[in-house]
Amino acid sequence: MKLVRFLLIMLAMVSLNINVLEAKAITSYRPVVTWDKVAEADLVTLFGPATVSQEQMISFILARNPEPKINCSIEELVAAYYKEGDIEGIRPDVALCQALKETGFFMYGNDVSYQQNNFCGLGATGNKAPGFSFFTPQRGVRAHIQHLIGYASKNLPKQELIDPRYEVLVTKYPQFHGTAVYWTDLNGKWAVPGTTYGQDIIRLWREAQSDRYGDSPLNNDLKEAEANPDDISAWQRVYITARQMGNYKEAVRACNEITRLDKYNVVAFINCGDILREWGKNEEALAAYDAALALRPKKYDALNGKAYLLAANGYRQQALELYDKILASKPDDSIALYNRACLLVALGNAEQGSAELKKLAKAYPNNEIIQKAWAECQK
Repeated sequence: MKLVRFLLIMLAMVSLNINVLEAKAITSYRPVVTWDKVAEADLVTLFGPATVSQEQMISFILARNPEPKINCSIEELVAAYYKEGDIEGIRPDVALCQALKETGFFMYGNDVSYQQNNFCGLGATGNKAPGFSFFTPQRGVRAHIQHLIGYASKNLPKQELIDPRYEVLVTKYPQFHGTAVYWTDLNGKWAVPGTTYGQDIIRLWREAQSDRYGDSPLNNDLKEAEANPDDISAWQRVYITARQMGNYKEAVRACNEITRLDKYNVVAFINCGDILREWGKNEEALAAYDAALALRPKKYDALNGKAYLLAANGYRQQALELYDKILASKPDDSIALYNRACLLVALGNAEQGSAELKKLAKAYPNNEIIQKAWAECQK
């Protein structure tokens, strides 16, 4: 009797032309916070030779942190990156810049500690998870390079596999395996949301290329700000320089100093939220966005940043409500419309989500992201 009833329901749905699989999400969907494309200058390949010498990298690192927290000499660590990178074909100087970004120039301060010899946050998935530990710095470097291989190639690393996350990447995230040609292709993959993750690494790499004498513009700006702690313009200069360098720690510090001096500075709260979001400090980022929204409840950048962060971390219903709020005042905002349509599909309302994506696809025929989502929705 139950089987008969089920069949009758299914027949009724077919007769009404209802898609019984409409709860299927768009697997290619990644939340969008901006339509800005990656600059051509930032399209640097993962595979390739080093263009910065070992000596120059050492000078670059020590100029930023004279006492790096590592379990070997800085010369030995840099040499390990160049050796492992050269064997696998990964750019060792750029990989080392990724380690600088992940560890804050080997100052650490997040969930991973220097004792772990984990230079790229392997297994550090947030919520105080410290990630993996390696017996020696050299093995930590090899695991880092091998994890990059997992993103850059379908081929196994040439040396014995020691990356504990390699198989996780291959089996659980096959859509990422072997798909990264450029460092910016790691955006939203290695780091979530990570919308400028690769660009930050490339900025550090370019700085290392031009860093001949160990002079640091950020250090100079910090000295001026610390000598004049109540000068808001000095902290604004620190923020700009730190942001350009990808130094999240000092950029956040500068934003905090700005809001200390001007508690109604909405832009500083939003900037802080954006940095913390990129840094992976999601709870702190939400708090910064909320502080901005407490001052300006309809401020677009704060709403958009918070909605994107929620969507990227799986809080779909909350994100949907924020995109509805954005569209109430900006009904033609394509970013909110796109995210809302994809979230509707993910939440089971495929009919409405598909209809909204169809309209967007017609309105933006050259937008590759929208067209890809609409094409998948039609399957």
